[in-house]
Amino acid sequence: MLAEDIRLKFKGFEPTHDVRSAIDILLNELHLKAPSQSFFKVTFTLTNGIFEGAIKITSVAENFVVKVTDATINGVRSQLFEKVGAQLKDWKKVRFD
Repeated sequence: MLAEDIRLKFKGFEPTHDVRSAIDILLNELHLKAPSQSFFKVTFTLTNGIFEGAIKITSVAENFVVKVTDATINGVRSQLFEKVGAQLKDWKKVRFD
């Protein structure tokens, strides 16, 4: 994955090294599952004690968008990647049938 293929922002907090590493690993996994030449825009925001995560994957083949909220950054991370992973899986089923 090229650095210009992804924009990752954190608003309202600074993630720990462990959180950042876990997100990077998951983004690399998603990049392998996404359509070729995909661009990722990922934002994690902390507002009034609630974390929100949003991911948008843009490609010529298809676009994918997911937004989630949770009380913890780990909850947001896991929900976000689970839901976008499911969208990518569904896309592949339709594409390769």
